[in-house]
Formats: sequence, C-alpha cells, structure tokens
Amino acid sequence: MLKSENELKNLHELIKIQNLYIQQILPVIYHLAIDSALITNNNFKKFIACFWEFTHYHYNAEGCSQTALLSQTYQSFLWEKILDIQILSAAEQMELAIEYLEETARAVETQLQPQVMLLNQSMILLEETQFRIIEKLEAIIAQNEPLCKFLN
Repeated sequence: MLKSENELKNLHELIKIQNLYIQQILPVIYHLAIDSALITNNNFKKFIACFWEFTHYHYNAEGCSQTALLSQTYQSFLWEKILDIQILSAAEQMELAIEYLEETARAVETQLQPQVMLLNQSMILLEETQFRIIEKLEAIIAQNEPLCKFLN
C-alpha cells in the first residue's frame, strides 16, 4: 500500500473519531439546552449555533473524505478545497463555539454545573482532534503538490 493511501486512511480515521466525539457531546448539549439556568444565557445560545455550524462542516468534510478515499483522488486542488471549505470552516465555528461556551461557564448560574464543565472538556478534546486533522491534511497536500504540478 502506498504511503499516501495510509495517510488518507489515517486522516479519514481521525474524522471518524471526531464524529464519535460529536455523538458523545450531543446528548450533553441536549440535556443542558433544557436547563432553566442556560435557556436564557445568550452565550450558550451562540455556542449552540456555532456548534451546529461546526457539525455541518464536519459532516460535509467527512463525506468528501470518504469520496476521495474511495476514488483514490490525490490531486492537491481537491484536498485544498476540502481543507479550505470544510475543515477550516469547521475549525473556525468550533473556536467560536468554545469561546461562547467558556463565557457560559463563567456565568454565576452555571459555574458549578458538572455538565457544563464536562461539555467544556469535551470541546477541548474535539478541538485537539480538529488540529490533528488539519495537520494531516496539510501534510497530504504538501506531499502531493509536486505530482499535481507535474500533471498540469
């Protein structure tokens, strides 16, 4: 198996791991969304909006990576588009979501809620995985750039 194929499979595995994290975080968010202390917190509402936007980009990136993995398309421009349009957009939304969640956690009425603290730690783990996905994808793009220039 080619090194590129292994790297693509590793990237796709990271995206699948991130998908599992999202699935574990969603029940916590649903539980907190019905909490009377959080229902009126604007930062928590903004966190939810950014988190949903992040998941939208994440699931689109997951679909794109599956397609590329199946077709074995190694052309840099495709990977750059996935990175720019999906992965980095997801990272931006996640960063905003984390900021709003941190503001929510600072509010007096939510400071001691274990679910909020758990959600905050889960988002940090999700963010670390996102950074690893970005690093792997950038490495794949850099590795395949010479081939793409040769083919053009």
